[in-house]
Amino acid sequence: MFKKSVLVHALTLAFGGAVLAVGSMAPAMAQSNATSVVYGTVAPGADVRVVLENPATGLRRTVTPDAQGRFQATALPTGSYTVTQYRGDAVVATTRVETSIGQNAEAVFVQEGGVQTVEVTGQRRNIDVTSTSSGATFSARQLAALPVTRDIQGIIQLAPNTTRVDSRFAGGASFGGGAASENSYYINGFPVTNPLTGLGASQLPFGAIAEAQVLVGGFGAEFGRSIGGVVNVITKSGTNTWEAGAQVTFEPKSWRASENDIYYANTGYNPLTDGTLRRAQRENTREQKTYGAYVGGPIVKDKLFIYLAGEMIENDRGYVEGFRTSTSNAQNGWRDDEREVARYMGKIDWNISEDHRLELTALGDNPKRTYIDSGFDYASRTRNGVVTSTATRRNVDDNGGRSAMLRYTGNLTDNLTLTALYGRSELKHENAFSNYQANIFSTTSSPENRAPGFTYANPQAITGNILAPDAKDKVDSGRLDLEYRLGDHNLRAGYDRTDVESLNAGVFKAGGGTWAYFRTANPGRPIGVAGGTVPAPASGGGLGSQGYYVSKRLFSTVTDSYAEQSAFYVEDRWQATRNLLLTIGVRSESFKNQNESKVTFLDMDKQIQPRLAAAWDVQGDGTTKLFATAGRYSVPIPTHISVRGAGRSTFTNQYYTYTGVDANGAPTGLVQLTEPLSGNNEFGQDKVLPTLAALDMKPAYQDEVTIGLERAITPRLTFGAKATYRELKETLDDFCDVRPFERYAEANGIEITNPYWGNTCQTFNPGRNNTFMVDFSGDPANLTKVALTAADQGFAKPKRTYAAVDLFLEHPYRNGFYGKVNYTWSRNKGNTEGQVRSDNGQADVAVTSTWDYPELMEGAYGLLPNDRKHQVKAFGFYEVTPEVSVGGNVLLAAGRPRSCIGTSANPGDSPNYENQSFWCGGADVPQNQIVHRGTVGKLPWDKRLDLNLAYRPSALKGLQLRLDVFNVTNEQAVQNVTEAYNSGDAVSSLYGTPLSLTPPRYARVSVSYDHKF
Repeated sequence: MFKKSVLVHALTLAFGGAVLAVGSMAPAMAQSNATSVVYGTVAPGADVRVVLENPATGLRRTVTPDAQGRFQATALPTGSYTVTQYRGDAVVATTRVETSIGQNAEAVFVQEGGVQTVEVTGQRRNIDVTSTSSGATFSARQLAALPVTRDIQGIIQLAPNTTRVDSRFAGGASFGGGAASENSYYINGFPVTNPLTGLGASQLPFGAIAEAQVLVGGFGAEFGRSIGGVVNVITKSGTNTWEAGAQVTFEPKSWRASENDIYYANTGYNPLTDGTLRRAQRENTREQKTYGAYVGGPIVKDKLFIYLAGEMIENDRGYVEGFRTSTSNAQNGWRDDEREVARYMGKIDWNISEDHRLELTALGDNPKRTYIDSGFDYASRTRNGVVTSTATRRNVDDNGGRSAMLRYTGNLTDNLTLTALYGRSELKHENAFSNYQANIFSTTSSPENRAPGFTYANPQAITGNILAPDAKDKVDSGRLDLEYRLGDHNLRAGYDRTDVESLNAGVFKAGGGTWAYFRTANPGRPIGVAGGTVPAPASGGGLGSQGYYVSKRLFSTVTDSYAEQSAFYVEDRWQATRNLLLTIGVRSESFKNQNESKVTFLDMDKQIQPRLAAAWDVQGDGTTKLFATAGRYSVPIPTHISVRGAGRSTFTNQYYTYTGVDANGAPTGLVQLTEPLSGNNEFGQDKVLPTLAALDMKPAYQDEVTIGLERAITPRLTFGAKATYRELKETLDDFCDVRPFERYAEANGIEITNPYWGNTCQTFNPGRNNTFMVDFSGDPANLTKVALTAADQGFAKPKRTYAAVDLFLEHPYRNGFYGKVNYTWSRNKGNTEGQVRSDNGQADVAVTSTWDYPELMEGAYGLLPNDRKHQVKAFGFYEVTPEVSVGGNVLLAAGRPRSCIGTSANPGDSPNYENQSFWCGGADVPQNQIVHRGTVGKLPWDKRLDLNLAYRPSALKGLQLRLDVFNVTNEQAVQNVTEAYNSGDAVSSLYGTPLSLTPPRYARVSVSYDHKF
């Protein structure tokens, strides 16, 4: 439920004490997520009409003002419009407006002595007094002039309340304290979010972006499936003028500063490694070339247009892949990473008539990476150049795919507009390897875990997990939106549905498995591990008497997965008075996840989400706006949940002592200490679907309140202030604790005979009462309904809050200068990050270890990984002369809070996962204590300065030469560190060691040429 007092206070602050004018009212407006609106007021009359024309495309719209002279034209493509008022056939007044995505442009006609006169200014008001959303919109002009990376992530980080996420995630960003997977991405209204993981989205040629809107809150009922933010991109289109251009950018490796080496942290317990070199990075190289071209123009003037754009990125990296202590550096210590990304965009626009329009868009984003491994010698810090293996990956740890979409816009009457969209995307995931040995286990061993006198080789060329053949995702999505103007009300309604197929999703361990070596300082003491207990290694003899033991680790999650997502919304934008616009909306969302047989195991139907907003044009002249919003937002679970949640997953460890190591690094003289153990009962068996999720769950949802002010201090300077409060009310994750069910069985006289009984996982809502279907007998036809209270499960409610205050100053583009400075103070606190977990880099969306059993939540409340207390973002550009311009981009961000996750010293009868609870600080596990989240200090500030210089010679119009320099001061800040404290029973040598640094200083030179025919 909404906190009524919060909403009342917000609206009272926004409108208290105001004398709201009545009389002639400006019209209410609305816009879709890919179009814009023009509105205004003229002197009424029986023969008055208003004609809007886009000179670039010839698109015309004729609207008839109402009895008060109010008019509006909705669902317009963004761009420049000439707005002409006619009385009969006579022109009364003319003005120009610039429209922008998701914003409303007012056509203002000058009054002289009570008579409207012609005014052609080409200017627009600095403030959209009808908008209540939070975020930023960037035009093609701004993106072309600023020193930013040429991708969506670079645009996102310009917006306030956004933060880069953990480097171990394949994509995504944090919006307003949200997790990396909790965002939505659209291109021309079509969803392009990664359907399998929710981490990031497919992209398009950077030069084909017409506008990019980054929404961090306050968005209306038409947007959904996000409790983080929304990225809304529209593409360029052809016009009545043929134009073409090309660009080449080059980032030479010789202009790139050396990367700093990474050293082991000083743990105080690992003298062999403390303070020593962990990974050499000074030898790393990176060079990138980007080739882009476009052409656009009329096929039939004023009617049919085409725009084509292509981009090829060639990124060549060479880097030290092996750590100094690795035993396989001579084979795979160096990696050449050749990345190619081919992107294209094609768009056809057809102005069927003045009232009907079709748009066809095709997109392609095809990332391909080739890894070439060879040797590296740490003693001489040189590579040997002898290639031992190659691997090629397409759309692996990358967001890509091919999409096609068709959009129709129909102005059925002056007051009724219909838009319809349908599209399909397909993403194929492929990996191919040379020298891959399908039956050779990989090995992993830290120096402190190796017995003297043996070589712990790792001849498996491919380590980690790999994809199954023919893995792909397919998305079908459509939506229908209606908009009707009724007096002072703009009524909107819409329905959308997205169906997702992820085939052969998941991964399996390369070579079939891994031998993982360990050592304990207490050979005579049993060791708690996930899924059970390892008897004292000394009991197995051999090297176990000295504390050495080994695990045989198997992992496979390959399966098919399906999802359905649908939503319906209604919204009323009511112009309550001349200066006050109220928006009242509600959205109903439904989410469904299915296993490989298309049987539903997770179903959340008709989740109601109210959205409220108010915007007050304080003085009635568009110079001061006070606004407030309150809303509820939810997010679905991508198809990845089925990979381990509903498929036949295997994740086991079987422990042994050993007497030696063979030439492949495999142990010899094995003596079994345990049967295969699984922390989550993943033995490759079929899962009983009704048992996989609690009944009648709520989706992950969040409530948000914002209140803000914008003021045009002068025509050249705008000030803004905004306060935001977000609170996560529910979350979804998996619960893997068998003990509450065993207590229930004991209390109710139920005998447990299921041979697979153990720590199976069920999706649930933490911190609330849940009802489960439980298989006590091993017979899927004989399930027991078990109702557990929150106290039975042992969990407190999920907590995640984000409180922020934003201030900005903006100089709109005038006389060749644009600039903006944002400052954000924020606090992001709670006991859960959300759908993913940055503490351990776990990207298993909604199946993280966070809620597996209640002991993991001890000490979990505190500052979350995406907390950045202070952020300053400043950017702008200045045209020094018609030929020379300069640009800059500054980031000053407080460091990420640090946490410590170890193994509990007081696990009781819990599964006691290694390095998943907030128990740390001891010389060994029994001495660990609770160390609350976010209390281990903070990482250094992230400080970056990017600059550029562009030259456009007048002697060759259309040519531009440009130099961009990124991270001018070469600040290589630590982005994240290893927070896992233990290795077996001891302190890990990696604890506190940096995982990644911000990129060093580098430069990009570009040459572009644009020509209009």
